[in-house]
Amino acid sequence: MADEVIELIDISFRHKIPQPKFTNPWRTRNGPGIFKMNFSLKRGKILGLVGPNGAGKTTLLRILAGIIPIDDGTIKLNGVDLSLSGKAIDEQLRLNVGHMPEQVRWAGNTSVVETLNQFAEMREESVSSMKLLALVGLTTKSDSALDELSQGMRQRLSLAVALMGSPKIILLDEPFNGLDPVAAKSVEKMIRELANNGVSIIISSHQVSGLVDLIDRLMLIHRGQIVAEGTIGDIESRLGLDNRIDIRGRGKIPNLAQFFETGDIIHTENLDDSWNCTVQNPGPTAIKTIIDAGYEIIEWRKKSPDIVELLCHATGLELEDIGMELQSSNMMPLRSTMEEE
Repeated sequence: MADEVIELIDISFRHKIPQPKFTNPWRTRNGPGIFKMNFSLKRGKILGLVGPNGAGKTTLLRILAGIIPIDDGTIKLNGVDLSLSGKAIDEQLRLNVGHMPEQVRWAGNTSVVETLNQFAEMREESVSSMKLLALVGLTTKSDSALDELSQGMRQRLSLAVALMGSPKIILLDEPFNGLDPVAAKSVEKMIRELANNGVSIIISSHQVSGLVDLIDRLMLIHRGQIVAEGTIGDIESRLGLDNRIDIRGRGKIPNLAQFFETGDIIHTENLDDSWNCTVQNPGPTAIKTIIDAGYEIIEWRKKSPDIVELLCHATGLELEDIGMELQSSNMMPLRSTMEEE
């Protein structure tokens, strides 16, 4: 499709883990990676890539950035199969994709502008380092040594390098790490402006909440596989996590069942002088009914699922089975949202 800037079809990659033997000291075995992954990214859209530690987020971004090769599958760029174009796949990806890793250890006495100039020399086309610094808000630090930069400034410098060459696709691995709220809002604004200008963006994160108002679609991955993909609203609805509200009240907790005849009470908590509950499908008049009955409501708000809830519902695994650590490479999700159990 003309709108699809990049498309991955049955992509697989396994990290090679050393497993030496006396007769073969260079022997390796297949480790974690990504497995039969299929997705596409449309022009000017922002995709949120979310998963726990070890899910395969960084591996996927490195494949898209042309850093590591795939074992199997097809990558299409603007509808063209890169394996059939006559050029090396990694070279074609690097020409079109800008990559901002999660952590770049910028250090030394080299100045910020000198560092950018060194990267610019690797590009065939002309690059204006000062324009890039202005874009990411580092103009006043152009002559500062790398050792003098804060973590947030280092993030901005990494973003400037990713934007070098005006790439059509930008990969951002935890771009808000180390940024104060003001700087984070500035980066968000920049991301939206890039998308409005036709740049396609993938943002990798451990959290869903920080991406809700920024991304067009969410892709949830776990143990190297996509377990849910679509708009956040679609995923919540498909997993039965939509239309939930948190209610907090003052005083003694009422008999909530009488106010939510059509809803499901998911959680309640009775504190010394207050109470709270989570209800799914509460009905349009439930809050008013509670207040009319003489109970004081302090606040109510929509409850969005966190990553653990999404993973549990998307994979069919229990909380204790999900974990947030690197999983064994042979442990696959128990179910996919695209198939029946």
